[in-house]
Formats: sequence, structure tokens, C-alpha cells
Amino acid sequence: MFAPRSALDACKSFFIQEGVNIDVLRLPTTIAAFFDFYRDERAEGCEPHDDADMLLFEWGTFDWGDGEHFGLSLARQLIYGDDDDDIWQLKLTYAFQPTDAFRALGDGNRWCAVPDDLPEFRDGVAESAAYRMAADHAEIGIVSIGYYRAG
Repeated sequence: MFAPRSALDACKSFFIQEGVNIDVLRLPTTIAAFFDFYRDERAEGCEPHDDADMLLFEWGTFDWGDGEHFGLSLARQLIYGDDDDDIWQLKLTYAFQPTDAFRALGDGNRWCAVPDDLPEFRDGVAESAAYRMAADHAEIGIVSIGYYRAG
């Protein structure tokens, strides 16, 4: 179990334990380890059955002020504290040069509400066109992992 405010450190420690090079963050191995972190490690005070510990997979072509890119991310959303709006995301993001093929995927997301749903969610991510195209794409522009207030 880890303290929610320490989610980033807990995740990085888990990755190291699993043999993931946190300086490289290769897409298939890091995504798999992120799923395992959700499966194996609970956040104190964030009950999955209260929607306080969920996974979010999202993709799309965006411009957040630094140029257009195709983004693919997996986030662990934690809700904790005294305020229901205290929503945080531990987010693993991959950004690619936008191509017509990436743009054609549009944007979208999928949620995993509880750890019991993880096998089906994991299969859905692996089978998605966005994940398959990103995994086959040789050149990743930006890779980041961070912990952010989302609400």
C-alpha cells in the first residue's frame, strides 16, 4: 500500500522492481508494468469500489500550445482528501508526430473502474487501433510520467 501523495515515487519504485528502465519507458513493457502496478498496489484511502482508484486510457491528436502531436496515455486516477474535487492522475504519456494515420484514429478513452475489470480492460487497450499503431511506430517524440491534479 502507498500514500496517494507518493503515487509517482511508488510507481517508479514498482517499475524498478519489475525491471523496467524508468529512463527509457518503452511502450509495451511500461504499459504492462503500469497495469501490474494497478493490479498489485493499492493507494491508502482510495477505494476502487468508490470510484476513487481507476484507470483511464486515452488517445487523440491535440495541440496544447507546444505544437500538434498524437498522444496516447494511461492514467491512474486517485480521489482522496476531504474534498470530492481532490482528483489526481498518475499519468504515463507517449507523444508522436501526428500523421494522417494517427489523425484518422480520432480521439477517445476507456475506463477501468475496479481491479477486477483489469484483464478485460488490458485486452481492450492491447486490441485498440490507437495502441497497436503506437506500439508499431518506431519513433516516439516525447515520453513522460507525472502526477497531476486533475480536479
